[in-house]
Amino acid sequence: MSWKLTDKHFILTNPQELRSWYNYISNSDYGIKISHLGDAYSTTIKEPRTVVTNYDFFTPNKGRFVYIKDSDTIWSPSFYPVEESLDSYKCLHAPGYTQFDSIKNDVRVCHSIFLPQKGTFEIGLINIKNHSNRVKKISVTPEVEFLLYDSFGVDPVYYSWYTNSSYEKDTNSLIFKKLQGGADTVTGFFTSTLSPSFYDASFFAFKGNGSQRKPESVINGQLKNSTSGGDPYIGAFQFDLELKPGEEREFAIFLGVDKNNIQLIKKDFPTTDEVKKEFTIVKEDWLKKINKAEIEQLDDSIFKNYLKTFFPYQIYQQSEGLVRIPFRGYRDVAQDAMSLSYYNPKGAKDIILTMCTKQFDNGRCLRQWNTGGGFNDERDFRDLAFWLPIAVERYIQNTGDKGILDIKMKYFQSETEESVYSHCIKGINYSLQIGDHGLVKMGVGDWNDALSGLGLEGGSVWLNQFAYYALEKLEILDNLTVENHNLNINSLKDTLYKGVMEYWTGEWFGRGISDKGVKLGLEDRIFLLPQAWFTISGMGKRDPEKASIALDNMVKKLSTPNGLMICDPGWDEPDETVGNLSALAPGLAENFAVYNHASLYGVYALLMANKNSEGMDFLKRALPMYKDYTQTRSEPFVLVNYYNGGYYKDKEGNGGIPWLTGTVCWLALGLFDFIIPKKLKIEE
Repeated sequence: MSWKLTDKHFILTNPQELRSWYNYISNSDYGIKISHLGDAYSTTIKEPRTVVTNYDFFTPNKGRFVYIKDSDTIWSPSFYPVEESLDSYKCLHAPGYTQFDSIKNDVRVCHSIFLPQKGTFEIGLINIKNHSNRVKKISVTPEVEFLLYDSFGVDPVYYSWYTNSSYEKDTNSLIFKKLQGGADTVTGFFTSTLSPSFYDASFFAFKGNGSQRKPESVINGQLKNSTSGGDPYIGAFQFDLELKPGEEREFAIFLGVDKNNIQLIKKDFPTTDEVKKEFTIVKEDWLKKINKAEIEQLDDSIFKNYLKTFFPYQIYQQSEGLVRIPFRGYRDVAQDAMSLSYYNPKGAKDIILTMCTKQFDNGRCLRQWNTGGGFNDERDFRDLAFWLPIAVERYIQNTGDKGILDIKMKYFQSETEESVYSHCIKGINYSLQIGDHGLVKMGVGDWNDALSGLGLEGGSVWLNQFAYYALEKLEILDNLTVENHNLNINSLKDTLYKGVMEYWTGEWFGRGISDKGVKLGLEDRIFLLPQAWFTISGMGKRDPEKASIALDNMVKKLSTPNGLMICDPGWDEPDETVGNLSALAPGLAENFAVYNHASLYGVYALLMANKNSEGMDFLKRALPMYKDYTQTRSEPFVLVNYYNGGYYKDKEGNGGIPWLTGTVCWLALGLFDFIIPKKLKIEE
């Protein structure tokens, strides 16, 4: 097998080109997304963001590339961009860093990319060793393309018109100044611990008559010392080294924003000794942040290795890093906070307090806010407000910090401040709008964004269940504060329950009803959510027999080798009642597919109902390390958003959208609520 997941990192020994497999690296100031082929970009984290380096989302031709010229041979330790075959290749993705370690013609190059503990810059540590029995003259050329814009949504020619570049010899630095908003500038830089032999700031000068794969300057063995304005602009240094047999050399490169960082770097990292000390600290810090003693109780397995590495790391990166940039969704970050509260209570608390500031003073919530400063998504999805008390209750359960309820926070576009508890109440009052059909009105939609055709006055069975769940959590919060509300919780729960029972078919629960009276998900079609959430919500305690029947039929009718389908059958023709869900290409996302977020709702419900063997079986089906990567084509170390359902057979099992999924939250809840307490195992 060409990959291995250890209890510290993921190792790939074949530069497969099925598609890029990414790692995310971030501190509180800056983040990088980088693949096993070296394609990458970086942005600042805090709002408003700056996209520091450029990227091509269709072709992996911009990244953290290093060109090695050894006589007439040109190659890259990350395989891309040169694509020259290597004698050995290794990519190591780990919490906090990515490392390429490859050999060609007896020259070994190790390139480690990481971030300092804080600061808006990144570090590349490059080590070269001559393993041959003769002297080697080698040119090493690291290269990266800058952007310095607020998003990727900019014309690739136009963006460079307002940027200038220069070289500062006294600091060995390329400087890029982008005019922004009149006299304001964003400054990017590219510098090194070692003085370069040559440099280039113009991509056109660097490329010449060659290509990104084989730039003319690299082929000719000499960069052009170019600075320019109006070109795509890069940071590229050429280091000419002569290595005796067995000799090795190393140096570090730094790139980022804010020219003041150059002096900080020269002071804190004058040599690679200081760089390596920082690298060690960063690696140790990440191991501390993702460690949970409870995981050690589990038997050694690849599942345990995953739980010690990329499972918690995905929680961190999705919650605090680049994964949800530029948009952050209300329900999405609520679930982030729930899982993050196990590992970083302060981070979870910050997310919850931010959620309060994205709620209007009538209780309605933003669906998504734009961290780049652009337009927000203000569509009125009725599930949003219910997520706040659920997230708060889970946070308090994990931390004991009931004081969060009394913290006063402003509303969105308002100077009014009220307690977090009041924000919870106001949201519930707003969203609990029940129609004559007995269901909570859809508004624009519920959790399943693609189910867009039921109409503003349509109703959702799942919303009734979810509102019931939120009220159960509110009852817990009521005992932790002296504040009062005017909600008759028992009466409201009765109403919500009765509404759901009107959509019981005898075998499963329906999904909803349109504003034209068309019911969805009855005899002809089954949806996962209402079956799982009848149990999760607590409604199942009122009728355990129906709860069990619903789960059994969920398993019977929605089971696939890749997990539980979100509904069956899907749609191969548009349906006005369903809306966007029926317009999705069959096999993608929520249509004819295993949508992992929903599938993990099913897993959680099964574990909650003590259907443990089925729950663990479907959990295993969701986990990427138990799959054939040539079929999934996706990272074996992180959860993906969905698996293609195979409407088109050649697509079956393909993984879609790695890293970005609420699946990881519900795995966390299942892990700490049931799997560890019950000592459950995955059959390897």
